[in-house]
Amino acid sequence: MKTRNFKLTFLLGVLVLFSASQAMAQHYCCNSKWSATADALWWNYNTPAEYALTTEQISETNQLRKNSNEKILPIENELRSLRMEYQAANSSPDLDVKKLKSLRSSIRDKEEKIEDINLETKAQIKKLLTKEQLTYFNNNQYTWWDMADNCWYS
Repeated sequence: MKTRNFKLTFLLGVLVLFSASQAMAQHYCCNSKWSATADALWWNYNTPAEYALTTEQISETNQLRKNSNEKILPIENELRSLRMEYQAANSSPDLDVKKLKSLRSSIRDKEEKIEDINLETKAQIKKLLTKEQLTYFNNNQYTWWDMADNCWYS
């Protein structure tokens, strides 16, 4: 009986740590450096004047990223819940293979939805940039561009 209680307590602890680490990783990636009100100082930091984003580009980019984050957040919450359920089912002494396969399929579906939103948002933002800006940001390892890619693909 004590062994069973220890296993359940350990499993619960692992699930809590996993969900907390996932929540912190998401917060760090997408919210730590960018906000929906990011201005020219943030977007154009260390950017030569000829490649700087215009006020209109910044405004539209902020709105596109905000909309993307709003679409993704509920899917990420569902995904986190599915992953915790999968971990619990996978750790269960009575392994239900059908349930695990179903959960794995649901997890992949959610990941694909997020990826689709990310790709659409990235394409929309790229359309806002001039040819010169696109070349500069893609070829020069520009910080916000890389950070945006990392957020969108995490």
